[in-house]
Amino acid sequence: MEFLDKHWDWIKIGFIPFTYGFVGWITNWVALKMTFYPLQFWGIPPYFGWQGIIPRKAHKMANKAVDIITERLLNIEEVFSRLDPRVVEERLMPTLSPYIEESIDEFGRAMNEGIWSRMPQLIKDEIRFKVERASGETLRNFFRDLRENIASIVDVKGIVFHCLTGKNVGLIVEVFQSVGRPEFKFIEKSGFFFGFLLGLMQMIFWLIFPISWTLPLQGVIVGYLTNYLAINMIFRPLIPKIYFGFIHYQGLFIKRQVDVSKKYSHIIATKILTPENIVKDIFTGKASIQVADSIQNAIVEQMDRMTIIAKPIILGAGVQDRYEEVKLQISEKIVKAVFESSYQLESYLDEAIELEKTMGERMARLPPQEFESILRSAFQEDELLLILVGAALGALVGAGQMFLL
Repeated sequence: MEFLDKHWDWIKIGFIPFTYGFVGWITNWVALKMTFYPLQFWGIPPYFGWQGIIPRKAHKMANKAVDIITERLLNIEEVFSRLDPRVVEERLMPTLSPYIEESIDEFGRAMNEGIWSRMPQLIKDEIRFKVERASGETLRNFFRDLRENIASIVDVKGIVFHCLTGKNVGLIVEVFQSVGRPEFKFIEKSGFFFGFLLGLMQMIFWLIFPISWTLPLQGVIVGYLTNYLAINMIFRPLIPKIYFGFIHYQGLFIKRQVDVSKKYSHIIATKILTPENIVKDIFTGKASIQVADSIQNAIVEQMDRMTIIAKPIILGAGVQDRYEEVKLQISEKIVKAVFESSYQLESYLDEAIELEKTMGERMARLPPQEFESILRSAFQEDELLLILVGAALGALVGAGQMFLL
């Protein structure tokens, strides 16, 4: 205690680098938390309170994600050209067969129940076989057309927006945190080291000019510089450079381009543009009516072709109106069956389009300037705000140190 009392002034001065190491760490830590949290606005809206920068700008971030995906990483026509309509037929027909058999029986009874009930099972089976074969052809033709017009049917932008905004805003935070985890850790830890180094300089300055009011000012400088240096060391330089003749350095995020590409494409393919979401968008999205009409028209045409021989009998029996009515009912039933069976396509879609692999390979080949925007978009517009928050926190700690010294 006697030693502490005797050397307390020097001990306080010796703690300056550690104090500013703490300032650097806490300012960077707070800046990161303010980037991501809270997910929803906390406080008294619209001005008194805070919402994480990324959640607050989820729509803008989602829009940037759409631009990156659709303009740089994904050619949806090219990807869907890998779908084989015959495989689609193989996946769907086992589920559709019971509906087709039921529809044939319903159609036969509607036309002439007496004749249909006395018809040998062998002939009914032959009819069912031909109808199933024709239905398979209808499916193949439909998915061939779908493949060629996929850009107007699958709403990639709508899927991305739905997955990253509103109640799903947490996913966009997850995307940034996942692809940028090492960089965010660097920002946090580097705050201490930069702060410590700047604190050494401040300690020397204090020994020469022990003016208390300079401490909050120096706190501002430390808080500002630690955030500024950390963020810039993540993204700059874009191309590897040599400093002082022997230090090779490249922006940390840019250096991890291959690894980041794998992680980013994995999240997009497994949580956003998933086979489930794509199939759901085709059959229940804004183009679903167009899809349903296409299938129904194809089925009606097929039924007309198959009953062409029976047309004179239908007209002679006076059941033409009933024929048209039943034809529509059956086509609607099969369309519904196709929609309900669409989940069968998900595993094949995943196998065929190889979305994760395609996006990962293209992303790994992006020029550094384009690749940088994937993560930097999380900071860019509010980069100065985060740095100024660091400066303000540094000023508070500097003020506390002024009273201590």
